[in-house]
Amino acid sequence: MASFAAFCKWGARVIFFALMIIQCFFLAGYPATYKNNSHWYVLATSFAPAVIVWICLIAFKAKLRWLFYVWDLYIICALIPNIAIVFLVVGDSLDKDNLLGPNALKMVLCITPLLLLLLLHTADDSDQTDEHRELVSKLSYQMAIDLFDAVEMIDIVLEENEHDFGIPNGFGAFMIVLACLSLALSTWQLAENKLTRGGTKIRFRTAVGRNIVEMFFVNFLFLIVRSVVFFEYGKNESIFIAKNGIGIILSVLEIRHLCASR
Repeated sequence: MASFAAFCKWGARVIFFALMIIQCFFLAGYPATYKNNSHWYVLATSFAPAVIVWICLIAFKAKLRWLFYVWDLYIICALIPNIAIVFLVVGDSLDKDNLLGPNALKMVLCITPLLLLLLLHTADDSDQTDEHRELVSKLSYQMAIDLFDAVEMIDIVLEENEHDFGIPNGFGAFMIVLACLSLALSTWQLAENKLTRGGTKIRFRTAVGRNIVEMFFVNFLFLIVRSVVFFEYGKNESIFIAKNGIGIILSVLEIRHLCASR
């Protein structure tokens, strides 16, 4: 059983590395292809800090709390800047008949939740204690859903470019900013967990602050934006509208739980 667990862990590491490389070159490929300038591939180096730190940790001792910093580097230094550059440089010129079209961009962005799941399971101590296993399971579930929520918000803008629902460009840019804010909050969600040899603890102020920001500046604004898109422009967003409503309720319950446990 121990050898099988080690095989699975190393398999997750190989897949994580491969998907990270695929995502970095695909995202850099959009401005390089549409601007016909291979110099844009230098953007792929923005993923280097996260990859290098991750490899160094794997080579020595990949503790779960240290891998949180890999995710911070990936989101802040690589993913968000690349998303911003793709939409600023390529913008409305995405061609659905091109290999690097809107559908490919959706698929590349959908790699992000999978990278999170794989990263959390590449830690050497991710399953050594019941508390660590519970934390990894909790983060995998909560954060993956929130990451898909952000990707779906970006998908609204991509579908607008393809189907022309009538959504103004400024409103579309606002949705991209909100999606990037949601992605950035995933680093905050990891930071609220304090991992020690004795177990795991929640940083009270960090957790309450993150829930408040997520409730008002992510789920509530997502709910408003999707309602406008649904009722004003006729694009069905009912499933994720319900998700954002549930997210607000869960944040309220989480804050109440944190205060009660305090």
